Amino acid sequence: MYTSRQPAREPFTGSSRASGPAWYPLQTRYQCEKRVDAALRDEGFESFAPMQLETRQWSDRTKLVESPLFPGYTFVRMEADPKLLIKVLRLPGLVRFVTSGRELVEVPDEEIDTVRALVQSKTSYEPGPFPVVGERVRIHGGCLQGVEGVLTAQKGSEEIVVSVGAIQRSLKIPLGGYRIERLS
Repeated sequence: MYTSRQPAREPFTGSSRASGPAWYPLQTRYQCEKRVDAALRDEGFESFAPMQLETRQWSDRTKLVESPLFPGYTFVRMEADPKLLIKVLRLPGLVRFVTSGRELVEVPDEEIDTVRALVQSKTSYEPGPFPVVGERVRIHGGCLQGVEGVLTAQKGSEEIVVSVGAIQRSLKIPLGGYRIERLS
């Protein structure tokens, strides 16, 4: 009797995107964002763990410390090859790839580029709620030229919320001297 051997099911499948590397969000253990980022780089992967400087105050001192912009998340740019996925999943401090069902969630390059531009600039920003409704706008001028987001108003000051949809996290940026264009 002939029995066909079924291939083992892969834990994840890539998206319908054309071949090539893509950015994938990774969920990390508590306070392991830097550790996972360093481990990814040591393994030869391109990674991005956005950090921000915060002023922390203790009873005896005040100090400027680097903290994750998106606590519990970091990003890796890679092919969705099963062998590479397993290699990444074995890294210390990593919990899982962010998925939607059995599909890996990809982060568009534009969203990563926007977060990188914010982290590298002197622009003021803070974590904000993930927008569900609101008016979409595009910024004109400065390091955020062409960035699109959701316009919000809080206590009389206009802000734009820029989102990383794959991990449902956002950043609120005061519009200050930026010009904005409403999008349909």
